[in-house]
Amino acid sequence: MSTMSAASSRNTGARAATPGRPRGRGPAWLVAAAAVLLAPWSAGAAPPRAAVQLEYRRAPGTERCPDEGLLREEMARQLGYDPVEPEAALQAKALVFRGPGREVHAAMELHDAEGSITWSRHLVAYNDDCRELVMNMALSLRVALDPSLNVQPAPAPLPEPARPAEAAASAPVQPAWPRISVGLAGVVVFGNLPDTTAGTALHVALRYPSFSLGLEGNVHWPSTAQVDGDKLVSTWIAAANAIPCSQIRRLFACAFVSIGVVKSSGIHIELVNTPSLWLATGPRVGVEMPLSDRISVQLYGDLVLRLTELRIESLSKVLWTPRAPGGLVGLRVDVNLSPRRDAPARRVPPARGTGAPH
Repeated sequence: MSTMSAASSRNTGARAATPGRPRGRGPAWLVAAAAVLLAPWSAGAAPPRAAVQLEYRRAPGTERCPDEGLLREEMARQLGYDPVEPEAALQAKALVFRGPGREVHAAMELHDAEGSITWSRHLVAYNDDCRELVMNMALSLRVALDPSLNVQPAPAPLPEPARPAEAAASAPVQPAWPRISVGLAGVVVFGNLPDTTAGTALHVALRYPSFSLGLEGNVHWPSTAQVDGDKLVSTWIAAANAIPCSQIRRLFACAFVSIGVVKSSGIHIELVNTPSLWLATGPRVGVEMPLSDRISVQLYGDLVLRLTELRIESLSKVLWTPRAPGGLVGLRVDVNLSPRRDAPARRVPPARGTGAPH
């Protein structure tokens, strides 16, 4: 019986079991070795995520630009996750503000937990396209935040001392506000004097991106009217105006206060109460058309509401009083006296993947 069993074992190729030898030891160590070899690959599959607080502000004049939602949405799309966390140690600050003409600027900074600036960028859109500017802001922040793109450069040799021109070029450049402008205007005046007449005005202003404060001196040239046959009366006004204005793109609206004197003189007639006080106020609206970085043209109109009584009278009677509010239409050429200190104009190219230039 045992002989048959041994023969059967040899004929079928079966191996007799060895007492005391455990089964399955071979597959177990293979699985352990594979796990050790594959561990680095599985650990590298999930790169670390950046976390940042986001402070996004729009300066006056950029209220129509997209809000924080578009910037955050585009950052999340490019990174593959939303990096904004209220309790993050890193803080991103972004400010959108208007420049001259159709320029829209963005200034961005990253602050570490101690408040130090670790990164900054200044972007410009030239065609008044705020949406394009916000998309480029998201690309810049994505490159700054993505750990996979933060490649440590090789140690560089110590730089030579920078010459003054190079030091000025490498320093952070901030917009220069306010700017100072001066202008000379020609005006047509109606309703303030006995007849329509011309005038001139010299204008000086402090200008901000969406606000200005101006001081204006103007003279309404003499208006001559004939009264009582051959008698002539000539009247002119000299005044100073304080003019605060608000500007949205090319349109502006102002309020002015005017104080001065009215002077009348007569030929073949004696006048009384001359000179007299001139006090007026009213609104001003207009449009500004930039011709270059330094020169612009303004077309504007005033509604003049007199606060003091205006009349021309002789010893015997009143010769003229205005029947309604007056007004004027002016054309002014302004020159910007402040040098341009804005950052050099450049635009970030649109994203083309993780290796997009910045």
